[in-house]
Parts: sequence; C-alpha cells; structure tokens
Amino acid sequence: MADNNFYLELLKDSNLANISNEDKEIIKIKLWTLLGKVTERYTMGDSSSVPVEIAEELLKSITFLLKKEMKNLKSNVDLFQCECLEGAWKDSWLTIENDITTGKDLLKEVIKTSTGIENISYKDTVAGIEKGIKGYDYRFWAHEVPCSIDYQLSNPVDEDLKGIDFINEYLTRLLFENKFCNNFEKEKIIKILKSYCRDYKELLINIFEPVLTNVIGLELVEADIFELEMKSYEREILLYTFKKMTKEEIEEDIIKAANNICNKLKIVSDYENNYVKMTALNLLVRIEEGTKNNNLENIFLSYKIEENEMEDIFLANETMDDESLRKLIDEIRVCRFTKDKIAVIHKEVKSLDDLVEILNNCIWEDEIEELVNNFSKDEIEALKYYLNNKLNGNISNTGWENKFIQIC
Repeated sequence: MADNNFYLELLKDSNLANISNEDKEIIKIKLWTLLGKVTERYTMGDSSSVPVEIAEELLKSITFLLKKEMKNLKSNVDLFQCECLEGAWKDSWLTIENDITTGKDLLKEVIKTSTGIENISYKDTVAGIEKGIKGYDYRFWAHEVPCSIDYQLSNPVDEDLKGIDFINEYLTRLLFENKFCNNFEKEKIIKILKSYCRDYKELLINIFEPVLTNVIGLELVEADIFELEMKSYEREILLYTFKKMTKEEIEEDIIKAANNICNKLKIVSDYENNYVKMTALNLLVRIEEGTKNNNLENIFLSYKIEENEMEDIFLANETMDDESLRKLIDEIRVCRFTKDKIAVIHKEVKSLDDLVEILNNCIWEDEIEELVNNFSKDEIEALKYYLNNKLNGNISNTGWENKFIQIC
C-alpha cells in the first residue's frame, strides 16, 4: 500500500510542512503504528485479514481525524511530543462529536426554514443527511460523507472537505439559501421555477439560484425585487443597457446590485453577503452570451404565459440587422396615416433598439399621442426607461421625446 499520500496529507496546511526528511520518517512510523492499532480494533484482533482497500480507507479516516485535532486550538497537538498518535486520535473523537452536534443543529434549522416547495432531490437529501449523521461512524470512517447528497447548491461545497466538515458546510449553505428564499412569497417562487424548469419537482435543480437571478435583474432596473417576476419590458431594458456596457462594467453593476439586495434583506454577515455575490457573478458568462444573442429570456424569467395570452410584440428581444431596419424605416416613412405606421411597428418591430430608431426617424410629435394610445403599459414603461437613461440629451429629428414625456 502506498502511504506517502496519506502522511503528506497530514502535514499539509500545518506548520510541519517544511520539516526535515528524518522528522517526516518519524511521523510516518507513528502513523503506521497507529494504523496497526486501529486496524486491530476494526477487526477485533484479526488485523492480518484486512484487505488493502480497507486499510487505505482506515488510514484516510485516521489522517482526517488527526488533522482536525491539529487544528483544534484547545488541544494543541504536537505530533513530535506524542509518544504515539493513539491519544491524539482518541481525543479527536470529542472534537468531531462537537462538530456532529453542530451538524444536528444546522439540520434542525434547515428543516425549520424549508421553503415548503416540493422537490424530490431536496427532500431525499435532507432525509439522507438526517439518517447519515445518526449513523456516522467517525472512529473508522470519519472521512466519509455518510449519505447521498443529490440536491444541488448554487455554489457547490469544495470536494476537498470530507466527512462531517463537508456535511456542515453543505448545511450552512443550504440554510442560507432557504432563509433567502423565505423573503419572497412561495407562490411567486413556484411560478419562477415553472418558468425555469417545468418539471421542477422531479429534476435536480436549485431553488435559490433562479430566485436570486431575477432579484438581481429587478434590482438592476430599479424595480420592486419582491415582485420576483421580470416583465418583458424590464428584460428588454436590461438587454438595451448591457449592450452599452463592457463586461467589467456589468460585473461592477452586478456586485452593486448584490450589495443593495443584501441591505434590503438585512443580510449582514460577510459569509452570506459573499454567497450572494458568488451566485450573482455566476451570471456574467450567461449575460455575455445572452447579450450577444439578443436574448435574455432564459436568464431573467417571466411567469409562463398561458397559450391564450400574447406577449407584447416588440419586446421579444430580437434586433434587426442594419439593412432590414433601413428598409423598414423607408416603408414606415411613406405611410400616409399614423395608424398604418403603428400597425407596421406592431407587426415588424421586436426590440427596444429598433423601436427607438424608428421613432427617431418616422414618428413626429403630432403622432405620439395616437402611438401611446395603442401601446401597452410594458411598451410605454420601456420607452420611459430609455428616455430616463439616454446617454446624451440630444433630441431626435422628429422630436417625439418631448411630446411623449408630456403625455406620459
């Protein structure tokens, strides 16, 4: 059996990492001696019959326990002062029992704060952890996670963590995700999940991530985060805004939005604040791709629309190419009546960028009132946002802006 990996693991992240080779040999001998004693305990005296694979797992458990005890400030274990390591190994049981108590307390809080949203992987994972902690054999298998964990977190636990350390970190993260989601109405979360994944009850999904994603989006457009749904015009506003920004500027705005959200929800701990930021910053790649494709619909979610409902036509996030837009502008310019211009706009225009270009070139002040009367609330709100966030104060050739502001 190759032992080097195990004793080096014991030295890693400690003040013993740079000791001499001679001292390393001393620790290695002590470790092997302890393995013999633990194996004898495990086999109740018949250590000669242990398969290599079992001996390796026992050594992993020993290493895990000794590392925990070395990090325990109260015990102040010195591997050189110990005649043998058995005493430190046994002392580590008290340390790990305290960690198990912490895990049980965390689990109680997770169960208490559950959103109540049905998801098989969530339910099975919580039940599995509860059973696993009860049956956790830390004397011989302390490094193992004694249960199956299927429910996905928005930020997975580092796989370098083992045993109860992994479970406690997982529960800490899950508890925060629960508490965050409990700031919002359960029915609204379910509607978002249905838009995110129709089969949200059965599949391996994370509940927290789509909720936070929409909350970030709403904060970015200065809307009510507790509404939870991103309306079409709000998504269009985001697309329009992102197109004008660099990746670094988007990242800066996301961090700012995350901080604002934490303030609004009274999230004060650095751990939880950083957790929100980590999840929020995971959006960067998706936003970059969505902006490139003129489509943020799969990132910032609206409630699923029933078949008998229709979305506002020009809010579908599809921008025309330059040639097509020029042809459409020419077509609208020759229309004699405003109602004909409006009909073409509703039929052909599918993005805020294109709409603004057409208004700038085809719609005059005396036509704005009729246009507004034929626009939906979402379309009007999108135009209001555009005017409030114009990068310059220039008025278009048609002068539609002033009349629009007067009316709306």
